[in-house]
Amino acid sequence: MLKATVLIKIFLFSIVGLLIYCTNHRNTKTKTTREVLEIPDSIPDSVFNDADNFFSKEKAELGRYLFYDKRLSVNNTKSCASCHAPQFSFTDSYRRSVGVFGDFTKHNSPLLINIIFNNYFTYTDTSLHSPERQIKNPMFGTVPVEMGWEGNEDEILGRIKQETQYVQLFSKAFAADREKFTVKNVQYAITSFVKTLISLHSPYDQYMKGDSTALSVAAKRGKVLFESKELKCSLCHGGINFNRPVFQQSPYFAAGFSGDAGKDSLRYKVPTLRNLAFTSPYFNDGSVEMLEEVINLFAAGGKAPNRHPYVSGFSLNLEQRKDLVLFLLSLSDSSFIKKTQFQDPWVTK
Repeated sequence: MLKATVLIKIFLFSIVGLLIYCTNHRNTKTKTTREVLEIPDSIPDSVFNDADNFFSKEKAELGRYLFYDKRLSVNNTKSCASCHAPQFSFTDSYRRSVGVFGDFTKHNSPLLINIIFNNYFTYTDTSLHSPERQIKNPMFGTVPVEMGWEGNEDEILGRIKQETQYVQLFSKAFAADREKFTVKNVQYAITSFVKTLISLHSPYDQYMKGDSTALSVAAKRGKVLFESKELKCSLCHGGINFNRPVFQQSPYFAAGFSGDAGKDSLRYKVPTLRNLAFTSPYFNDGSVEMLEEVINLFAAGGKAPNRHPYVSGFSLNLEQRKDLVLFLLSLSDSSFIKKTQFQDPWVTK
């Protein structure tokens, strides 16, 4: 009788232990992307993630190696980081980037920070709603050729298969896949890494968290100007990334400045204002070097007739212009560009 009681207790303890394990295991597997990336609930903006590409740290780690690897271009001359370097907040500081055969790309290289909060990508194409869809452009685009994957998939994949580091990383990231070295898995890994590029520690962010000393008096005056009815800056540059118009769902907007007609008759995606200190030159064609010049163009009311009515011009004195520039610079997060986890792993490992 005693032996039976002991066996029953052992059985019950085993069941409880199994339930605890399963619960913990299930919770780990079902963590949201927001939880995995540790995005605080105080940021209400939606987190966007491709349903087919379940986010994992293993994929992101593999993606970091791929992002910095020139072997992913057809002639071993370019990596993703060639056009998206950390010291420039993942832009490249050129007016327009250069592809593997020396051709200029159509637009200025966009910065990759905080894309987890975006559901529109590229300057003119309104149909791409995830980085998993957008990454096909630089990999397979032919006008111009950027990375040169078109028709060369087997060669490039075969090249990276020879790297011992990748054998381990692909096995961890795509353990359930029978064939691990595929174009899709390369794309899913790189975009997973890019989603980790979160920059939310600028002086402005610290100020909004309650540190009244994070912004200078002049920058605070600039913030008032930015949000004023006269300038209307915040009407187009809303949301956590300062790139979301508050009056329409689409972020594509006709400011009436430079560039080609694209797909939407001079409507371009509103750019983020974060990390402006590191991302000059500005505009889709990289035609403007200084923030002061950007302000001058908006003050002049753009170039008629291709502009939205909100781009109607304004008047600022010299001190106000300086205040506005200081506020815009307060949106820059200098700690972000130095983070070790975003640097080239082939160098830092």
